[in-house]
Amino acid sequence: MSINHRAVPKTTALSRRKALKLAGASAAAVAAGTMFPMPAITQQRKLKYTLPWLAQGSFVYVYVAKHHGFLAKRGLDIDISRGFGSVAAAQTIAAGQFDIGTVTAPPLVMSIANGLPLFSVGTVDYEATMGVGVPTDSPIRKPSDLVGKKVGAAPTSGEYPFFPAFCKRAGIDASKIELVHMDNKVLERALIEKQVDAIMGFAGSSLPVLLSKGEKVRFMLYRAAGLVTYGNCITVTKKTYEADPGMCEAMVDGMMEALKFTLLDPEAAKEIFYKAVPEIALSSTGKEFTKLGLGIMSLGVTKTEAKTNGLAWADAKIFGEMTDVIMEYVAKPGMKRPAAEEIFTNKFAGKTKLTAAEWAKADGFAKPFESLLS
Repeated sequence: MSINHRAVPKTTALSRRKALKLAGASAAAVAAGTMFPMPAITQQRKLKYTLPWLAQGSFVYVYVAKHHGFLAKRGLDIDISRGFGSVAAAQTIAAGQFDIGTVTAPPLVMSIANGLPLFSVGTVDYEATMGVGVPTDSPIRKPSDLVGKKVGAAPTSGEYPFFPAFCKRAGIDASKIELVHMDNKVLERALIEKQVDAIMGFAGSSLPVLLSKGEKVRFMLYRAAGLVTYGNCITVTKKTYEADPGMCEAMVDGMMEALKFTLLDPEAAKEIFYKAVPEIALSSTGKEFTKLGLGIMSLGVTKTEAKTNGLAWADAKIFGEMTDVIMEYVAKPGMKRPAAEEIFTNKFAGKTKLTAAEWAKADGFAKPFESLLS
């Protein structure tokens, strides 16, 4: 098909006066309802986002934020990458390999004390789920029963540095527990195959793997020995927080709106997750794995902090207590105790709230998972 170039009208430049006249006429037509406005074209800002671990139920809300438009409507888009532990996630954010990410609170505080210029702009949940996993029928019923036993551990995992503090708080001589160092990829399998008597880890990550395979396991949380620790934090560098607060605010707002959606409609949230990470849905245990992780994470969100003050809010007192534990049990030469205001902010917190009825609904979903933790 040939194009008749002579049929194409000649383009002429409008004078400024004519352009203003036409713009005014168009605006009047829009106001009168006789003409639709041109849609605004918003360029999405791309950011690199790291999880602290693999894609799993604990992070469904991150995928909901991306794929259900909660970030897009705020002009943001994220490329989500799996992590290799919160310590590694903190290091990669500090090094500029990622713009933003999720880091569990205790390793975050430890990283800041070690001099990494990191900062939490929003607290997602209020239980890190650090602890020790044992088979349900194990004779290990309390922390002191770990004496003389083999405990599998991944030294690069976020809970590992806090095990001595757990033992001391529980009145256990840690030297009488045999730690078996192993790669985190084989940690759960080592427990299944009875190579070790117990494993240390994050219940939110390890329990879904084990239970979805039909293994009956329970977790003794570090919290049981008095180590109160918050969970996941939306983390940036201090420089990003200071130079780009608008992005930080938009990210927290989008993530918290997605978190609320996930708490109130977990089935819809899981479907969004399965489409975003199809290999999970295709796995024979993937859906049960996701359900368990999401349930345990929901337990960590449905706490007084969020119910009273709104999502993303954190208590400076708890961050202070976490810092005290780190400086007492984990501190190494050169570590400096950070003040709470050097760790986190509530500046962007509290906008997203749930009604009493909505919290009751969220509690109803989370409560059945309480029996997995002690």
